[in-house]
Amino acid sequence: MVGVFSRARRVAPVAILVVAAFLLPFLLSTQQESLLTRALIFGAMAASLDLAYGQAGLYSLGHAALAGVGGYTAGLLMVRYEVQSFWLLMLAVAGASAAASMAFALVSLRAKGLYFILVTLALGQMVANLAQQWDFLKTAQAEAVTGIVMPSLGFATIWNPGTVYQFVLVVVVVMLFTIQRIIGSPVGLALRGARENGVRMSALGYDVWRYRVAAIVLSGTLCGLSGALFAFHSGLIAPSNVGVAASGVLVLMAIIGGSGTRYGAFVGGVVVTLLQFYASEWSMERAPMIVGVLFILTALLIRFRPAAASALRGLLRGEASHASA
Repeated sequence: MVGVFSRARRVAPVAILVVAAFLLPFLLSTQQESLLTRALIFGAMAASLDLAYGQAGLYSLGHAALAGVGGYTAGLLMVRYEVQSFWLLMLAVAGASAAASMAFALVSLRAKGLYFILVTLALGQMVANLAQQWDFLKTAQAEAVTGIVMPSLGFATIWNPGTVYQFVLVVVVVMLFTIQRIIGSPVGLALRGARENGVRMSALGYDVWRYRVAAIVLSGTLCGLSGALFAFHSGLIAPSNVGVAASGVLVLMAIIGGSGTRYGAFVGGVVVTLLQFYASEWSMERAPMIVGVLFILTALLIRFRPAAASALRGLLRGEASHASA
């Protein structure tokens, strides 16, 4: 009984927060609803990246390409083949993203350290170049897949910015729940063990390589599903959405929010998306500089956080001793 009560106390704040977020459209303008929808999508992308980046220690610079696989799969099926069912589209997106993630894993995990990062960067750029040069991945005389709309859920739905936001919120909550279940499972523990000391995990009988493959495939599949949500919301998917710059922004989101924490990457994705928008509103030319400064400050904070925390504890102890004297 005590365990149930304790679990309810932990879940209650999250449930209240989700309900409050679900009711936000009654208080926001249309532009704010659209902005928050975009922030939720990028938060989910960053959280899915962190499953490999923060939990398994696989520093990928090609994850936006996997999100692009999901976006292009959903967009092409909808525009070229008139598939409107959300459930069929997401099933196809999950399969395509898992296959692409597996290919990424089999190639990139042959390298380690800096070379792994360079291989993922090259793979991501290859996907971006393919999207830019292959005519099949373009529609309506544009360098992108356009004409994407919100899918059909199988029952009467009136799509407007408010209902789109609520729909995306529900899907993102399910994705975050799935990520948290993975993190808290024996698989998540094995991923963190492989991140900290792969040699010791191998000595204990764990197949570290397979766990790392699983991390990339799970992370890439969830990232692909987020990419499909991005395509539905934006109405298009373009090569600029899958290139190295887009992958760098996802890494920035994970780092700023706190890579390897439970919800840090998601929060980082939401914060950076909002910051990019409002910085662009203030000054389009200075927006990249503002985001860059935030990244530098975050990196410095992470670098000097132990020393700062130690100095603060020493200062507090000194004040306590002085007060007692």
